[in-house]
Amino acid sequence: MIGLAIALTTYGQEVVHSKVYGRLVDKTDGSMLIGATVQLYNLKDSTKSRYAVTDVEGIFLIKDVESAFYKMNIKSLGYKPYSRTVRISIEEMNFGNIFMEQDQKVLDGIEVQGAVVAMEVKGDTVQYNADAYKVNPDASTADLVKKMPGIVIDENGVSANGETVEQVLLDGKRFFGQDPLLSLNTIPAEVVQKVEVYDQKSERSQFTGYDDGNTTKTMNVVTKEGKRNGQFGKAYAGYGTDDRYKAGANINSFKDDQRLTLIGMTNNINQQNFSGEDLAGISGGGGGFRRGNSSLMTGTQSGITQTNSVGLNFTDEWGTKAKFEGSYFFNQTHNSRDETTNREIYNGDSIQYYDEIKNADTDNLNHRLDSRITYDINDNNRLMIRPKISYQDNESLTYTDGNTVNEGGSLLNQTENNYKSGNKAFNIDNYISYMHKFEKIGRTVSLELETDYKQTNRENYYEDLGADSVTQYLTDELDYTLGATVGYTEPVGNTAQLSATYELSYRERDSDKNTYQINPNSGTKDFNAALSNHFVSGYTEHKTEVSLSNRTMGTFYRFGLAYQYAELANKQIQPETGDFVNTFHSVLPFAMGRIELGSEADVFVRYRTSTSTPSINQLQNVIDNSNPLFISTGNPELDQSYSHSLMVRFNKPNPDKNRSIANFTRVETTQNYITNETTYAPQDSVYAGGIVVQQGAQVSKPINMNGYWNVNNNTTHSILVEKLKSNFNTSLGFNYRRLPGRTNEQTNISSTYSGNIKFALASNFSENFDFNIYYDVSSNLVNNSIESIANTNYTTQTTGAKLNWIFGGGFVFRNDIYYQKYNGIEDSFDSEYVLWNMSVARKFLKNDVGELELSVFDLLGQNQSFSQSVNPAYVEEVRTEVLQRYFMLTFTYQLRRFSGAK
Repeated sequence: MIGLAIALTTYGQEVVHSKVYGRLVDKTDGSMLIGATVQLYNLKDSTKSRYAVTDVEGIFLIKDVESAFYKMNIKSLGYKPYSRTVRISIEEMNFGNIFMEQDQKVLDGIEVQGAVVAMEVKGDTVQYNADAYKVNPDASTADLVKKMPGIVIDENGVSANGETVEQVLLDGKRFFGQDPLLSLNTIPAEVVQKVEVYDQKSERSQFTGYDDGNTTKTMNVVTKEGKRNGQFGKAYAGYGTDDRYKAGANINSFKDDQRLTLIGMTNNINQQNFSGEDLAGISGGGGGFRRGNSSLMTGTQSGITQTNSVGLNFTDEWGTKAKFEGSYFFNQTHNSRDETTNREIYNGDSIQYYDEIKNADTDNLNHRLDSRITYDINDNNRLMIRPKISYQDNESLTYTDGNTVNEGGSLLNQTENNYKSGNKAFNIDNYISYMHKFEKIGRTVSLELETDYKQTNRENYYEDLGADSVTQYLTDELDYTLGATVGYTEPVGNTAQLSATYELSYRERDSDKNTYQINPNSGTKDFNAALSNHFVSGYTEHKTEVSLSNRTMGTFYRFGLAYQYAELANKQIQPETGDFVNTFHSVLPFAMGRIELGSEADVFVRYRTSTSTPSINQLQNVIDNSNPLFISTGNPELDQSYSHSLMVRFNKPNPDKNRSIANFTRVETTQNYITNETTYAPQDSVYAGGIVVQQGAQVSKPINMNGYWNVNNNTTHSILVEKLKSNFNTSLGFNYRRLPGRTNEQTNISSTYSGNIKFALASNFSENFDFNIYYDVSSNLVNNSIESIANTNYTTQTTGAKLNWIFGGGFVFRNDIYYQKYNGIEDSFDSEYVLWNMSVARKFLKNDVGELELSVFDLLGQNQSFSQSVNPAYVEEVRTEVLQRYFMLTFTYQLRRFSGAK
């Protein structure tokens, strides 16, 4: 009958070429389906079948469809297949909203309460239902996502199933640039409807539909419909013992597409809500994180830090064609840090011991402006401009007292010095893209232009207290990049697409370092040619790439080949002139693919190759003796490195049983890996240029070596413990790193084996009683190929518990206890401590918008900071002063004013 209808309908009629479009919508919650496949199967001639994939708004568009009868087949992972016969007969056919039914069992008439692992997979997107996770009324989105399977917030940032989350979007729009921690701490949990985690495709891929393999791990926070118009946020102020204080505000004003967020913070309790790169500044003198158990990283930074920060985020749509997304962030920090270092150095057949005491004060100032303007000229043309500007000013003063002894305890060398540094850096870069789609579906052309300019000025002073001498280092660095990429895609058949790109870029780095010896009595300056150098490095790259992709129902693959011609031209201007030119011819294969396994699982595989050029500091042949016991220099003859990377990712959620499992594996190997060659002076000697090297002092320079490997594997498993109405998450990780190096002219291969097991039990039955219990153990084994260098083994165990309990009509009890035990290489490296924070609070005012809290940080007075590092030449332990016990009284006011709330 269908065949007869087709024949009667098409006989004697003119063929019409139609544009077919529509939107796929979740039948249950009304959300848009991303990455679903829509196929129009021509019932008369299958070669004329067409297909499309829904975009970030759930819309599909298929052009140039001949008039005929088609079978419309729609498939999306996690949903029941959709199929119907349709007749295409007019130039434009709008199917409107097509509602898709979730492919899972529904318990009719039963409301499921308590802990539900509400994770779904929609195409390549993992979606979490926020209502399924119980958090306290004042929680941030950071608190919320930490309850979701596979998502971790720690000292390394935000990760999902073992992969680092690089950006957080709010309703699909950029939010505070690419600072996930700042974004999640700013958004209150109560406005969140769901959280989506996916690999966001490049701008070119999103517009043209061709997947070029360039993705950004993204977390998209979708707000509730009734929370998208209004004002909300909070303000707080607190004061405590030892003159500890904190104050801040977070104000959001949303009106449809126009959204404004303002944040501010000031404190002296090591509390921050921004990323580590903003804190560290140019020199990294601000210290680092030890752990990320608190949403605001309270007390986790080494030393004592005062922080002042202000942030602004604004998004809007101008008409129907233009979109603006922009953010500004400012922070100012002052860090005081007392630090002790104990190092065991393997010097041939003997061992040296180096001990150091360091006192440092660091001031860092940072401005960061990030924006993006998108202009859709029409359906087939888009222009995008993405400028970024940043400025950093970093000043520090460091006192160092260090000495080295041999195994018998005899002194080999010592140093006592002051080091004052002043660093300023200005960076501006801009990305412009123009993209065009032709009438023929799949035929596109794009042009991308990119510029990057960075200027750095350093003025450092080294005072040798033992020799009564002062050395001044003046360094001016200029780094700029110009690049252009042209891309073209062409459809091949009904499901495949061919892509060709050409990329041309040039990068120049100029480093001019001038050193002077200052007479402390007369103040006169003498130029030191041995410690001065002017070096220019130019890198030109031509890259041509051809690839083929194919997408069918449930599968996608892409493979291709690139050829790269590069020239690295290094020029030394002083103290002696010299040119070093290297050319590189590289073939760079790549491949990627994704396949759906049933209705709830998928596997993604990606293989790629890449090259990397050495930094200007690694190339510049100038001696750095700012610490005379650890001297370094550059190597202008370094080659670029060549790397292979293989990534395999497996996801399998099971909504029926409230459980999920995911595995992430990455394997990397590098040829011409840049490592260090280290030499220890057997006696006092004179280095090139008359530089005195004390007995036992270390001299290192970068070299190229083969044999670098890095293997990572992480498996996460989440289940619902029904009797406890809690989520139980486990994580098993393994890492192997093979690091080549040279010590005293001997090749050493340092192999590190690391294992990690994590357990976490998170309550999910009440907003008024919220707890989280976790245990984490990691073990590290280091083997060295040089027999005289000892093999090492060390273990870290961490146990913690957090509790938030609202009771008695507005009383709140909060408890956070953290225990860490460290078993080091030697008994002297062992350490353990308990960090216990506690508070009681009372909510008051209408709707409990006010709260008065009395808290204590480090109740037992045991807070510590220590770290251990292992490399082919030595192992060391570093202990740093940290924030100690204080009490604080804090008032918090919550702002909640929504229009049209549901």
